[in-house]
Amino acid sequence: MIETKKFNLTQKEYTKIIVQKRFKKSWWLYLIVFIAAILNAKQFGKDNFSTFFVIFGFAYPFLSIMWLYLWSLSKDLKPIFSEMELSFDDSNIYAKRNGSESKIPFKNLQKVVNNKNYWMLYLIKGQFIYVPKSIFYLDKDCKKFTSLIKQK
Repeated sequence: MIETKKFNLTQKEYTKIIVQKRFKKSWWLYLIVFIAAILNAKQFGKDNFSTFFVIFGFAYPFLSIMWLYLWSLSKDLKPIFSEMELSFDDSNIYAKRNGSESKIPFKNLQKVVNNKNYWMLYLIKGQFIYVPKSIFYLDKDCKKFTSLIKQK
């Protein structure tokens, strides 16, 4: 059984994750809007459509980040920022949060995303377990966990 240190996902980390995910998924949309804004820049101030499109095209990425930041402050998301402790055996993940424990079989994982500082273990689309790489007591525990999720 692999035990981990207690940890919590902060609002700042969560916002960073969702912003990166949004831009990775929809980079092409931001690029199209940005290019359209550049193409309409010569008409800026001459007609309302071009003026609006230039302002919107340059502001859209910043407005998206602001919306995601404000969404991450939602009261409905408060439980995912609470302190958590994980443990693993060869077939299950055990998550302890707020006095309750959940048992999640590794076979229920739909997708595993490996980042430089953390793993995202997706159970269903939009629902994940955030596992920082720094929560393991021993290096060998981290390596064993890595081999367990690679088998998935």
